[in-house]
Amino acid sequence: MQTVVYQGTFDPFTQGHLAVVKSARQLFDRVVVLLLVNPGKKPLFSVQERQDMIKKTLELAQIDGVSVDHSDGLLADYMQKHGLSVCVRGIRNGRDCEFELENHRLSRHFFAGLQTVFLPCDPQLADISSSAVKAACGYGKLPKTWVPQNVADELKKKYPNLKFI
Repeated sequence: MQTVVYQGTFDPFTQGHLAVVKSARQLFDRVVVLLLVNPGKKPLFSVQERQDMIKKTLELAQIDGVSVDHSDGLLADYMQKHGLSVCVRGIRNGRDCEFELENHRLSRHFFAGLQTVFLPCDPQLADISSSAVKAACGYGKLPKTWVPQNVADELKKKYPNLKFI
C-alpha cells in the first residue's frame, strides 16, 4: 500500500489544498495531510483548529483513505519516523515550482531517500493561496469559491464583518 504525505501549514485550508488531496488520492492508496508547524509564521488558526477544519472538509467531501497529522519538526524526520518516502506538492505557477524544487533539494540533505511528486493545479485555482485568503479577509471580502464552506464558517468567526462574494 503506497502512502504519500502532503505537507503544509494549511492556514487556512483552501479549495486548492483540497484539489491536491483529491489528485493525490487518485494516485496513491493513502494520503497523510501533515500540518507542519513553521516557527517563522504567525498562524491565524491553531494547529488543533486547522486539523479539525481539514478533517471536517475531508468528511464533507467524502474522501476516504486520508488522515490528518501534525509535526513541529522537519518533514524528513517525520517521513523517516513513519517509514515513508514520498510527498506530494501542488504547483500553481513557476514561482511555486522554483520554491518547491528548492525545498525538495534541501529536504534531501536530511533524508536522501525522499521523493517529491509535483501536481499541477487546476487553472481555476491558480490564484488561491492561504496568504491570499487571509489578505482578502483582512479587506472584508472573500470569494466564496476559495475555501470549503466549513472553513468559510471558521473564517467568519475570526472576521465577523467578512462578506462572501
